[in-house]
Amino acid sequence: MKKRKNNLAQFSFPTIDFFWIILFTAFSFSFCQRTDLENASDLYSREFTETQILNCMLKGPFCSRSGDANSVPIQPLLQYDFTNGSVVNAGSLTIALSTPEATPSLTLGKDGDTNGAINYTANNQYYSSGDVGLPMGTNPRTFCAWIKPTSLPANGSHRVVFRYGSITTGNFAVLAISTATGNKISFLGYGYDALADYTILVNTWSHLCASYSGGNAADFYVNGNFIASPSFVGSGPLNTISGSLAIGTWTGGGGPADYWQGAMDDIRIYGMALSAKQIGQIYQMGVAYVE
Repeated sequence: MKKRKNNLAQFSFPTIDFFWIILFTAFSFSFCQRTDLENASDLYSREFTETQILNCMLKGPFCSRSGDANSVPIQPLLQYDFTNGSVVNAGSLTIALSTPEATPSLTLGKDGDTNGAINYTANNQYYSSGDVGLPMGTNPRTFCAWIKPTSLPANGSHRVVFRYGSITTGNFAVLAISTATGNKISFLGYGYDALADYTILVNTWSHLCASYSGGNAADFYVNGNFIASPSFVGSGPLNTISGSLAIGTWTGGGGPADYWQGAMDDIRIYGMALSAKQIGQIYQMGVAYVE
């Protein structure tokens, strides 16, 4: 009796590469958000190729749509999300915040989480620390913060998100909202300032970023959208000298404080000038690392 050959080739099966199915599934559940695999009205979005998937798995959670495994993840130097009042820096520097006068209260965060943000209701509320490791001189940097002011500053004054550098010599860098012949968003360097025309909404969360590449202008973004690139005006160049860090005030201690009024969340300082795409990533996804 002849043995019957078990020849599967005589049957017609769809061509399925099970290896890639397993790989794609593991990748999707491990690292990708649903929108990463769709063209969800994102100019930079595209389909993932097999090569991109492999590269992304090598990179882990730092994967991008480009799938470039050679890109170096950029961690913020400083990042505070203030969840449940936490002042632990999620960035790369060791910076311990203190409250020299009074501690800001807690309020709903930008994502609606209970006690997810800090809230300023009095002029003596702020955090401070040293500023060792933050960008000095004319070195590039990017400032970002979610802000929800309860009021705008009076004409000729500011509401300071944060300031670092020397207040003794005036060599510092400040992210603020200002009023000077109109409402502004500002990168201040004490007499060498870049101000863009923009009115931040009160009692509404807005994501504010200022990116500085080391030149004579700063790029401003609100809610991921480019606003303007005003030149610095005054006696320059920018020359930040190490001193201290203050969140919610210029100086504290009874000086020209320009205290913040309202809530703050997810404050960040990066040691480079982030691009429009990178700032868009931070706004849209709230990631701690960008490419």
